[in-house]
Amino acid sequence: MTGLRIWLPAVFWAAMIFVLSSMPDLTPDVELFPYSDKMAHFVLYAPLGYFLMRATSLHPGPMQHHPLLWAVIFGVLYGLSDEIHQAFVPGRTMDPFDWLADGIGVVFGALWQQRFASKNRRK
Repeated sequence: MTGLRIWLPAVFWAAMIFVLSSMPDLTPDVELFPYSDKMAHFVLYAPLGYFLMRATSLHPGPMQHHPLLWAVIFGVLYGLSDEIHQAFVPGRTMDPFDWLADGIGVVFGALWQQRFASKNRRK
């Protein structure tokens, strides 16, 4: 597996997040439970972390030496850029706690992929 095919799932997922972030005010009038908006950020960013971990571990070059670190760096920076982007979308705001939820989701997804990949290598 090389080049774009390695990165395609992560790029697709990041594009989907961008499209959702471009929509004005997706927040429902009534919260389902406290901090449900933060859970939504976590749920959207966990797959991104998974796909980034997969890509950084398969991409030839220096990222293979520390794929978890690179996946988290890329995911957290993307989350930051997404929060900045939302500051310019009508009805949306930049929220550092959303960014925190994004980052926790990225770390969870990357660790999940790392565990999944190591299980498959042992079989």
